Amino acid sequence: MAATQTPRRLDIQGLRAVASLLVASHHIWFGTVSGGVDVLFAVGGYLLALSLIGEIERTGAVDVPRTLWRIAQRLFPMAALVLVVAGAVALVASGPLAFGRVLSDVFASATYWENWRLAADGTDYVAAGHDKSPFQHFWAMGVQGQFTALAVLAAAGFALVGGRRMRDARLGFGLLLAAVAAASFGYALLRLSIDPVGAYYDTFARSWELALGGAAALLLTRIPLPGRLRAALAAVGIALVLTAGRLPVEWLQPGWVTLWPVAGALLVLIAGADAGADAQAARGPVTRVLQARPLVWLGGLSYGLYLWHWPVLLGLIALVAPEGGGVGPLGGMLVLVVSVLLAWGSERAIAWLHAPRGARRRLPVLALAMPVVAAVTAVALAAAPAVQRDAIERAAPTAPAELDGAALAARIAAAAASPSVPDAEAVVGADGRVAEWLVDDCLTVDLAAPERCRFDDAPGDDEVWIVGDSQAVTWATAVRGALDGRADVQLLGRSMCPFSTGPVVEAQVRGLLAQCDAHAQGVLALAAERRPAAVVISYGAWWVGEGYERRVADTGEQLAAGTLAYAERLHALGIPTLYLDGPPPVPEPAACLQAHADGGALDACASPLQPEQRQRHEALEAALAAGGVSVAGTLEWFCAVEAATCPLVVDGVPTWTDATHMGAAASSLRQDAVAEALLPLLGR
Repeated sequence: MAATQTPRRLDIQGLRAVASLLVASHHIWFGTVSGGVDVLFAVGGYLLALSLIGEIERTGAVDVPRTLWRIAQRLFPMAALVLVVAGAVALVASGPLAFGRVLSDVFASATYWENWRLAADGTDYVAAGHDKSPFQHFWAMGVQGQFTALAVLAAAGFALVGGRRMRDARLGFGLLLAAVAAASFGYALLRLSIDPVGAYYDTFARSWELALGGAAALLLTRIPLPGRLRAALAAVGIALVLTAGRLPVEWLQPGWVTLWPVAGALLVLIAGADAGADAQAARGPVTRVLQARPLVWLGGLSYGLYLWHWPVLLGLIALVAPEGGGVGPLGGMLVLVVSVLLAWGSERAIAWLHAPRGARRRLPVLALAMPVVAAVTAVALAAAPAVQRDAIERAAPTAPAELDGAALAARIAAAAASPSVPDAEAVVGADGRVAEWLVDDCLTVDLAAPERCRFDDAPGDDEVWIVGDSQAVTWATAVRGALDGRADVQLLGRSMCPFSTGPVVEAQVRGLLAQCDAHAQGVLALAAERRPAAVVISYGAWWVGEGYERRVADTGEQLAAGTLAYAERLHALGIPTLYLDGPPPVPEPAACLQAHADGGALDACASPLQPEQRQRHEALEAALAAGGVSVAGTLEWFCAVEAATCPLVVDGVPTWTDATHMGAAASSLRQDAVAEALLPLLGR
């Protein structure tokens, strides 16, 4: 990421180089965060504060349009170039099924909104694998871009109300940034206790890192320090920076653990401040290393290196390990070399395009490239649903013929006895999701506008609703096929929110419980108004077995009790309910594909059904049935229960698109089984 002004301190360039290398190396070889982004945030806030206060001291004001335009000239050309190249490659490589997903990522990145998109999708960055979006790293650009815009406006307001006339404007603005940092850090800790995944991308939970860098630039650098102390601070600081990536990934970001790399960066920055006036500080060992010509040169390319390394890494993985896995030591070095070359070439090309020609300097038109990318992508997004629907229809013949419950169970048993891999024509991974998720974006339905996720399949007004968490939308294809035009289907699910309540739910969703309960209450209020013909309930709350050893033994009973608290209100309205359990979680399907690619045994293409999972499922269904909810024996639709095995592939079609969700072809496979359970509730 680029700073807001070209620094004169060579040690800052070296620190940028170190941070960018940490980010890239940890992505390549460890698949974890390194703290490098936090260092870049601190450096960015440090330089931004100096730039803004310098303008206030010189002119008494901040020219907001001109300042933002200067920043755009530095940031937009490189980012737009990466988006165009990586976007074009991703569209060609992913195919039409991923058309909307790729374009959504490009648009969110071009508008500096990718962090909020990832937060809304619940993307766990710490657990993010190499199968993620090639634009996922633009989340940090979104955070820094949003903070920068707000900081420029805040500085303009500060100057307007008297910053220029203050006896010590640096002190005043520094204290303002310190207050922002304290408030943001407190908010980050609160947000982490409620939604750790969302907090990771939250601009307001991340602002303290940049604000603290700015406060340090204006307040802490005022403190005179002897040369030896500066050298010691720099040594401690660089040690913190280099070791931040080895901290336990279970420690939540951006909380207390994030102070480790941020504090390290600030110590290095403070130690090198006013180095020109303190020759001893300038000759300190850490400062000398950071001022070394190779690091300074690489620091000048750090922005490009950060932007290029992730799509280059994913591209190499797609070529050498498409079924999963990493690129190895040599492949990782190739990623770094190619990324550095691309960063260098991009910088040279952009500089050449902006260089003077004769007596006239070319206009920095590349700064307009980012808005152009956003506009073109927005237009393309309007056509994305039609393209994806056509692709899904063309992929439909790969779905097997529908089976009733008994025939499906027989196929499951056969697949469990002899695990297999998907057919070559089968769609695997995220692109295999149901159209109602992939195209219609009905993972979470806004109750204020539910019509967006109502599918007008029937000539009459009858409706069948599907409620629950992210599992609910995966049943949409099966339910629509089962109804075969007998009723419209209305999706009303909310991601992360099972249609249940109580202590066992709160233990898992934590602070989301209030939002989940509010959504459920909204569904019930809407049911009293619209009176659907039936409500299908589904969720994937498999909170037992491995990884949940500390949970209560009666998870199934508690889930059922929470669901009945809602279902009984539907029954009181005369609305019948059907429960379809989600598929039990399995290892990532990529392991099955990798085993096949390696020519090894296909044990990874089947997952054991844990005794605790079977017990939870049976207890849940028994309690729901006793409370008047119709239940379908869905466990046999996914697993050979007696053999305690769940095959990942049935008749060449993958059941799971990821570790927890059923795909479109798998949903279609189960539509006759759903019809057996659902149609009797409709009297048909």
